[in-house]
Amino acid sequence: MGRYDDLLQAVAKDPAMMIYLNTADSTKEHPNENFPRELMELFSMGEGNYTEDDVRESARAFTGWRLTPLQRRPIPQGLSDRERNEFVSQMWAAWQPEWRFDPELHDGGVKTFLGRTGPFGGEDIISIILEQPATGRFITRRLFSELAYRDPGEETVDRLAEVWDSSGHSVREVVRAILVSDEFYSRRAYRSLVRSPVEFAVGAVRALGLETDWRGIDRVAAAMDQRLFEPPSVAGWPGGVAWLSSSTFFGRVNFLDTVLFPRGEAVDIPALQHSASPEALVDTALRLLVDDTIASESRESLLTFARTVADPRERAAAIAYLVLASPEYQLA
Repeated sequence: MGRYDDLLQAVAKDPAMMIYLNTADSTKEHPNENFPRELMELFSMGEGNYTEDDVRESARAFTGWRLTPLQRRPIPQGLSDRERNEFVSQMWAAWQPEWRFDPELHDGGVKTFLGRTGPFGGEDIISIILEQPATGRFITRRLFSELAYRDPGEETVDRLAEVWDSSGHSVREVVRAILVSDEFYSRRAYRSLVRSPVEFAVGAVRALGLETDWRGIDRVAAAMDQRLFEPPSVAGWPGGVAWLSSSTFFGRVNFLDTVLFPRGEAVDIPALQHSASPEALVDTALRLLVDDTIASESRESLLTFARTVADPRERAAAIAYLVLASPEYQLA
C-alpha cells in the first residue's frame, strides 16, 4: 500500500522474478528482453505505449544483474537415491539468493529509451517508466478493474490518475479514492466481478465462522482451475468469466461438500442459528452471504427445502451449501 515506485523497483530485484524472466542470465553480449518487455506491457504502461526499440534498449540496461550463487556442497558417497534427493533438496532450500550487480557483465553504453538518452541502468529504466502518464493510467485502471468493475470510463481513469500524480504514486491513496467513489457504489459495480477460487473458498469460511488449517487449499483451488503460485503465464490468471465453467463449478460445490459435510456429517456453523426456525435460518443465511438480495423464487425454494430437514445442524449446513452454490454468491 506504499509507493508503486518502491514496489516495482523491489520486484525487479526479487530473485523469483529474476529467475522467472531471465534477468539473472542477461549479459551485455546477450541482453535478455523478457523482463523489460513484461515490465512495460504488464507491470507499468501497457501495450501501445512503447516500441521494440525501447524493449531492446532497456534490455541492455538490465544486464549485469545477478544473484548470489548457490553454495554447492559435494554429495557424500554411499547415499541411497532417497538420501541423495533429500541432501540436494536441503542444499537448495538453504540458498538465500540476493540481488547483486556485476559491472563486467553490464552494458554501460548510452541507451535511448522512451525519448531519453543516457548510460542508463535498470533502476533508471524503471524510474523513467514511472514518469510516463501512461503508467499512472494503466495502474489505476487495473486497480479499479480489480475492485469495482472492468473497463472503467475515461473520466474515472482521469480522476484516479490525478490522485496517482498528486500522491506520489501512492497505492493506498488510489485505492482509497476507488473505495469512496460513486462508481464503486453504483449498480454497475454490484456483483460485477466473479469470485476467484481463493476468494470463493476464503469468503465462505470467513462468513460462516468456520475453523480450518487450510491444508489442501492448493488442491481445492486447482480443482477450480487456479493452481496457486503457478499462473498460466506471467500475465497471471485471466479472471472474470474465465473462472466459471461446467468443470470448475463442480470444483466449487465439491469444496462445499468437503467443508460443510466432512465424512458425510454436517459441521457446526457458528454464524448460523441452528435452533432457529427454517424461515429465520434462511433469512440469516441470505443476509450473511448474499446481502439478502436474491430472487423471490429462489428464497421460496430455500424455505421449502429447509422445512424438510428436521436436524437443526444438518439444516443449517444444507442451507449454507445451497446459498454458497447459488449464482448470486459466485459474484462480488
